[in-house]
Amino acid sequence: MEKLPFDIIINHIIPYTYNIQAKLLLEDIKNYYEIKKILMDDKYNTNIIKRELLSVLYSKTKATRIWSRRFQVNSKEYNYKILYKYSQNTRFNILFGLFSKQERIFFSEYIKQIQQSILK
Repeated sequence: MEKLPFDIIINHIIPYTYNIQAKLLLEDIKNYYEIKKILMDDKYNTNIIKRELLSVLYSKTKATRIWSRRFQVNSKEYNYKILYKYSQNTRFNILFGLFSKQERIFFSEYIKQIQQSILK
């Protein structure tokens, strides 16, 4: 991985880290971390979780809405890279990070139901 230019670090990253962040952003980060930690717990089958989440990616109606939240340039090349070049873990992290707080909660409840049906 290449190093970031010194100018970017000094003028953009460091000042940002010392600014007060929006409460909504901090709550979203906390929600992402807590739900991901629960889902990646040993009691769940993480392959099923990742497969189910990635299936959302392939359903056109939801994928378009979710992918439109990205800050990166919306290009076919970048979408191709995500779909076919990145690992399943990376794709999971990107998509799960784009979910809203409510979508993450809904998804975790959905996974709990799948897990319970498997254990029966």
